[in-house]
Amino acid sequence: MKIQDPPGEDLHPIINLYTQGFLQQALSESSQMLERFPNSIILYNIAGASNSGLMQFDDAIESYKQALKIKPDYAEAYYNMGVALTNKDDLEGAIDSYKQALKIKPNYAKAHNNMGVTLTDKGNPEAAIDSYKQALKIKPDYAEAYYNMGVALTNKDDLEGAIDSYKQALKIKPNYAKAHNNMGVTLTDKGNPEAAIDSYKQALKIKPDYAEAYYNMGNALKNKGNPEAAIDSYKQALKIKPDYAEAYYNMGVALTNKDDLEGAIDSYKQALKIKPDYIGVYSNTCEAYEKSNKLAELSEVISRAKAELKEFTDDLLLYEALYYFRSNNYEHSEKLISLVNIDQLNLIRRPKFLQLKAKLHHYQKNYKSAFNSFAEMNHSVINSSDYKGNEAQVFFDELLNRSQQLKNIVETPYSQSLTELSIDTPTFLIGFPRSGTTLLDTILRTHSKIDVIEEKGMISKAQLHLGNKLSIVDIENLTNVELANAKEIYFKEMEKFVSTKSGGCVIDKLPLNIIDVPIIHKLFPTAKFILVLRHPLDSILSCWMQLFRLNPAMSNMVELDRIVDFYGEAMTILELSEKRYSLDVHRIRYEDLVLDMKLEVSNLLMFLELGWENELEDYQKTAMKRGIISTPSYSQVIEPLYKTASYRWEKYRKSLEKYFVKIEKWTTKFGYEL
Repeated sequence: MKIQDPPGEDLHPIINLYTQGFLQQALSESSQMLERFPNSIILYNIAGASNSGLMQFDDAIESYKQALKIKPDYAEAYYNMGVALTNKDDLEGAIDSYKQALKIKPNYAKAHNNMGVTLTDKGNPEAAIDSYKQALKIKPDYAEAYYNMGVALTNKDDLEGAIDSYKQALKIKPNYAKAHNNMGVTLTDKGNPEAAIDSYKQALKIKPDYAEAYYNMGNALKNKGNPEAAIDSYKQALKIKPDYAEAYYNMGVALTNKDDLEGAIDSYKQALKIKPDYIGVYSNTCEAYEKSNKLAELSEVISRAKAELKEFTDDLLLYEALYYFRSNNYEHSEKLISLVNIDQLNLIRRPKFLQLKAKLHHYQKNYKSAFNSFAEMNHSVINSSDYKGNEAQVFFDELLNRSQQLKNIVETPYSQSLTELSIDTPTFLIGFPRSGTTLLDTILRTHSKIDVIEEKGMISKAQLHLGNKLSIVDIENLTNVELANAKEIYFKEMEKFVSTKSGGCVIDKLPLNIIDVPIIHKLFPTAKFILVLRHPLDSILSCWMQLFRLNPAMSNMVELDRIVDFYGEAMTILELSEKRYSLDVHRIRYEDLVLDMKLEVSNLLMFLELGWENELEDYQKTAMKRGIISTPSYSQVIEPLYKTASYRWEKYRKSLEKYFVKIEKWTTKFGYEL
């Protein structure tokens, strides 16, 4: 068939319409001209490209086929048909088209490149990489081929190779924003968020309206433990792309990480407005409502998920089981949890599934099965990347060293002026984790003259200024200037959290401040301490049964042997500190508190020089108003006082007997029995 294309003066206006984006006009003009020039391959090619741009892929493919009838060796038509077939999700058809183009024109670099992209989409990165290599043999300065090869290498988990490919692309094309962005994604995956953030910043210098780069930078900042900066990045992404559901989702995650559950829930709601079938958002919203003790809202989200989603996932089934467990319907909870396939759960939710199974066994008085499920839960945590990145052993070694330092100097002379009588001196609420500090915190914050600041690490901030590696001797020899500067940092941090209550006291509640008593005493020599105690084996067992947010300290709470040793060292530090520094300590036992709350709290208030208030007896209202309670006790402190948690360890006696020798000293000291 003889090719007959229109003269240039007729073609150029149509080509200009296409290149300027007037696709419908270009299609209309080319179709009309095809009536005069039915054997024009250029007109069919323009019609095909215009149809593709208008998302009319079947019509585009038909146009390319017409061009190929006229000119069977028209490589560009096969190439363009491959693009249209890819857009139609016909990857096999696209690959065949690119192969035809390459039979005709073996040095067609763009066809090799697009063949690689299609093979990557088809899940064959090895073959894709071969295609990119062919493209680069033909065109060594083909930045896009290096970029696409980086994507394929990432898909086959060769992160180093991917980074090298992006570097090559950027050597050729330094202002290649997409390459900078993908380099950042790969560096994030490689565990290098700092370098990733630099890459995203480069992408944004080149393309300031690059929503994906802001989004990815938010993810890197979130992974780096900087949720505030991450939230700012997500907000920037959403300014550019308001319908960016993934940005709302991850902003919700970052808000959760900074304990702003209300803000997280709002973000998740926005994500669902944009994408009503966003599975992950439903799971995270369930988590936020459950942690906020909003069970009615949790039930509503579960119902909505059932209505909106084609498939009710195992993650959502877990939260439905948890809802019924929290509603004391253990029989239905057990029925639902039996339907959950742990292998189908998100990795981060597998420990929660095992914990719920364990709790159900406990309520059925099947303590052996409960113990085994708690052991599985902790094994799952130990195998997580979060646990591995927290250096639990390093923290524990430092704890041992601190304890030994006190043993070495406890009998040596020590004196400190106690003239510090500032009205700003806080009281410190300490104790081993899971001893009842959150319950006492909730009761005390109901008092009109008490501010409780919950687990904000203000002492850690002051220590960081002084130098975290200070020995006990170094601490005892700090100068007045150093102490004044550290206290200034402490109080500046405190101002962020203290409320408007006046004329009373501020309580710094962080149980593990028990191991930082030497620095607390040095900073605040007249400070009072409230020590919350519970049967040592109940505290230890309860720690082992919880899912703490992991950090270097709490990563030591997943193995019973380690928790027992941790307890002994923490109590040794307190005992030696009391002996050396003559601390002002009020002890309150959890078991006594739940038996006679009014008596125990009245005695404590006398220690704080405050009077009893009747509102204290209705402390659950305070708990419900708090929103998030950032400890594993969030679901317990909204309930009436119950005694079932006292001496729970006895139900697991056989599994705990081997620890009696190490614990006996502390049970005797604190008035408990084994």
